[in-house]
Amino acid sequence: MISVNYRQRAIRRPGRFAVALVGASVVLAACSGGADGEGGGSGSGTYETGLVNVQSEAGDPVDGGTLTYGVQLLTTTLDPLRATARGGQGGEALAAVYDVLMKYDTDSGEFAPQLAESLQSEDNMTWTLRLRDGVRFSDGTPLDAAAVVASIERYNSGGGNGADLWMQSVKSMEAQDSSTVVFRLANSWPRFPSMLAFGHGMIVAPGAQQGEKFTAVGAGPFVEAGFLPGEERTFTANPEYYGGRPHLDTLRMVALNGPQANFESLEAGQLDVAYIRGLGSAINSAKEAGYPGFVDVLNAGGAELINNREGSPGADVRVRQAIAQAIDPDLIDQRAEEGQGLPGSELFGETSQWHTDVAGPVYDPDKATELLNEAKADGYDGRLKYTVLNEPKDQAIGLAVQSLLQAVGFTVDIAFANNAGDLLNSVYVKHEFDLAHAGIGLYESIPDAGLQSVLSSTSLRNTAGYANPEMDSLLKELQAAPDDDAARDVIAQVQTLWNDTVPSVPISGLAAFWAWQTDVHEVVPSATGIMLFDKAWIES
Repeated sequence: MISVNYRQRAIRRPGRFAVALVGASVVLAACSGGADGEGGGSGSGTYETGLVNVQSEAGDPVDGGTLTYGVQLLTTTLDPLRATARGGQGGEALAAVYDVLMKYDTDSGEFAPQLAESLQSEDNMTWTLRLRDGVRFSDGTPLDAAAVVASIERYNSGGGNGADLWMQSVKSMEAQDSSTVVFRLANSWPRFPSMLAFGHGMIVAPGAQQGEKFTAVGAGPFVEAGFLPGEERTFTANPEYYGGRPHLDTLRMVALNGPQANFESLEAGQLDVAYIRGLGSAINSAKEAGYPGFVDVLNAGGAELINNREGSPGADVRVRQAIAQAIDPDLIDQRAEEGQGLPGSELFGETSQWHTDVAGPVYDPDKATELLNEAKADGYDGRLKYTVLNEPKDQAIGLAVQSLLQAVGFTVDIAFANNAGDLLNSVYVKHEFDLAHAGIGLYESIPDAGLQSVLSSTSLRNTAGYANPEMDSLLKELQAAPDDDAARDVIAQVQTLWNDTVPSVPISGLAAFWAWQTDVHEVVPSATGIMLFDKAWIES
């Protein structure tokens, strides 16, 4: 089995919200608090990646009750093909209905069976998935090998999150018998199990899609009960769940006004679990108040995306290099975070198990001026259209970046997006930007899949439009890396090539805390920050 050693590392300066491209998906994050320090982080103490304020044994689980979870946003669909399988942004809703074939064990750093019985390989090229006996979808039909193959084929044909990586890497998929699926890969891929821990591993019942109509039918611990757009999603216990009826009667997910609102609602007893992302003061306050939970850092969660496409200024590598060397992450952190963020220009920060000795691009305004002048001598006018979300923290970052770039000779025109939807449309859909404040989010559990999404020339979610054959080759090496040390060696080479070619410019990591009440038990973190609630219960 895959081994990804998930180590606890000190994180010294918690950050706050941004809009981020995460691995193979877009993450929306509302900005909370202004640049004047409101909600800027207490800066007290440190916290570590992993479980914190761990609870003691609480006795036998109690059946019944409703667990209310404050998320970042409510997914508008429960179709894994169209939703984001990431924690706090739709991943938990999908996992509630479909479960996952594999889950990420944050203690061991390995992927282990969840809905599956086993996933094994002798050579990391042929993987055999065995399903549990008697598992049925909530409509009563069997979750068998044919259903797994059909669900994954539907996901890939619809261009689901990571479909391009799957289709490049998996040569064939065969239902060998009713409980066995064999995957044959094009190349060795020790981390293949990670692909079955989110989108591909959320198996949709064959009868879920009827023409244009989709109904959320899975084999997970809960079934959909109701949806009020922008307000809440509710789920009721699935009595036929393979692991036994969940302890909870109802799982309720609500979207509040950002991390501070989630923390305050947790304190008021209105939430049982709160997703607190990027707001250092709220994260530290929740920890210091003794709330149990799980802390994680999204690597390169804050970044300046550069449009590399022909016709954009960033098509010239000298312009991209000048942007990178004009940007000072520490100064931006002081301006926007009062020094309470996680500034850094590397892909994987110091808190990450994938951190290497190769530093990110270095702040060098003199070199930036020299590179920019070379580009101007060849006809570039020095102008950049810079897209920034019209929220206080993002405004502060945007103004800091504008100042740094103009100090070396750029002329930067800020185009403020009125809301996250407008930013997504202009940057991620239409690619109408030269530079954009967003993010390159790289999860600890899926470093190879995340980098492939951001950097592969064939990735459907390569927002920057970056294409480099040498990078494509390194991504294949990373995919085949036999162990963590070998993976870090390749990531160091990726960072070196990144520094030379500058696809975009990371400026910070983003911390998050999933905090829960002390009477809540057995909430289990998995890959990409997805919390699993199949065994969760609340003391009476």
